[in-house]
Amino acid sequence: MSELWLIRHGQSISNAGLPTGHPSRSALTDLGHQQAVYVAKALKAAPDRLIVSPYFRAMDTAKPLRDRFPDMPVTVAAVQEFTYLDLESYQGATREMRRPQIQDYWARCDPLHRQGEGAETFAELVLRVEDFFCRYVEGPDVPPGLTVVCTHGQFIRAAYLRFFGGIGGEFAADPRAMARFRGFREAFAVPNGAIARLSVGPQPRLGAFDVSHLPPRMVTY
Repeated sequence: MSELWLIRHGQSISNAGLPTGHPSRSALTDLGHQQAVYVAKALKAAPDRLIVSPYFRAMDTAKPLRDRFPDMPVTVAAVQEFTYLDLESYQGATREMRRPQIQDYWARCDPLHRQGEGAETFAELVLRVEDFFCRYVEGPDVPPGLTVVCTHGQFIRAAYLRFFGGIGGEFAADPRAMARFRGFREAFAVPNGAIARLSVGPQPRLGAFDVSHLPPRMVTY
């Protein structure tokens, strides 16, 4: 049976409430680097493949895993975070400073709305998740063995909601799907360094979702 691990990156400077720059370049904190080491230790043997978001915090989270298993195949893929604000909104701002723009974006509930330069629409996120599902979860050519994915909180939540049928490629532009995701993301927190396990293939099943590999003092969001 094939298995998929979705791993959220370690604590980033944005998660820690610090000012950021370009969202793709948000680095890990010292604690985030420590969490990444524990994530690598959670694997007893090398996975069959590693999929990594191009964002720095995911790349840095994957580094201890790559150091531990240098011969495993690695692919950088479109499993990056949902970045729905324009790039200017991130420059020197904390998440708390961005909160009014975040609230305005979700209040619109328009899956085709693009907030500005560098921003992604909700419909584009849904289509990215749909492509990921077809390749690695329930498509006809799901690769065998264990696939590990270093990704982000909102991408993991979107993948979970896709599993339950709450979003999908056929209604990527449906405001009701966006409203479902908004509620889901607000109700379902994903800790830094958490692992979501799925059995994948013709009949995919959700497995455990846990942070048992992290010391309790290292659990952050």
